[in-house]
Amino acid sequence: MPNLLTHLKFGMVSYPFYLIIYTSFLKFFKTNISLSVLDISLSYLFYIVGSDLPDLDSSNAPLRGFTKALSLGFSIYIFTNFIMEKLSNLPQLKIPVILLLPISVAISMLIGAGLINLFLSMPIFSHRGFAHSVTFAGIYGLLIYLFSTGKSDNAIFLGISAFAGVMSHMIADYRKNPTKIFKLW
Repeated sequence: MPNLLTHLKFGMVSYPFYLIIYTSFLKFFKTNISLSVLDISLSYLFYIVGSDLPDLDSSNAPLRGFTKALSLGFSIYIFTNFIMEKLSNLPQLKIPVILLLPISVAISMLIGAGLINLFLSMPIFSHRGFAHSVTFAGIYGLLIYLFSTGKSDNAIFLGISAFAGVMSHMIADYRKNPTKIFKLW
């Protein structure tokens, strides 16, 4: 099983080849696209993250801990205002205003930690399970596309780059059994 460093190196080496293939398809279909330095940089970032993302299903993967830490930021974004509103509407608690935000953030982080641990402990996240599938690659690419739409003129390029990054992981993992690269689940 390749480790983090192997997947990152493979991602770094394969990214230029991905760009050659992508731009060749555009030329073949006579499609003009103007990629900015920011588009290419973001594309590389999503590709590299994707090159190790499937190992989220491995309990000792470095990216797993990093993903857990990042997910707490999303929890803060999603839950903090709601919790602050609920806590401020409970006069019996008498929480000082200065503590309302930190308490709300702490509760949001606890909710997020619980949810991400629950999510990653689901049976579909056994090693080389769902996270090592074309479906997972498609979901990652779709999420990047959806979050990039409206923020980038080349959201489709970013989404495809994310998808291709996950696929590079599968190529590295399944190079001895290439039919597994395209498993759906």
